[in-house]
Amino acid sequence: MTGRAIFAAWLILASVTAVAHHSPANFNLGVTDFAVTGTIGSVSFRNPHSVIELNVAAPDGAVTQWYIEFSSVNLLLRRGWDLDRIAVGDTVTCIGNPSHNGAPEMYMWTIALDDGTEFGR
Repeated sequence: MTGRAIFAAWLILASVTAVAHHSPANFNLGVTDFAVTGTIGSVSFRNPHSVIELNVAAPDGAVTQWYIEFSSVNLLLRRGWDLDRIAVGDTVTCIGNPSHNGAPEMYMWTIALDDGTEFGR
């Protein structure tokens, strides 16, 4: 493979990675203590961001599905998260940055499990 071909392949890989990883600009970074409590509908530990779909019930019984984005698997493990402790059906409280536009979305920094265990930064 020539130097140009290697460079072209590198550019393609870099652009795919850049598209996959996005900015947290759609979250209100000035609010860091926003919390929602609900039941985990799905959880996906992945790169570049892990995701929880959290079913949050209102006092009137209406349920809203929240999209909770958080760190990559590698960062979570380095921070001491026990990924086996977070599962579908668990009731958790997610704390972090809410969406700027009021959508049911947040970037999570800390998760509190029902038994009081917390995993965070």
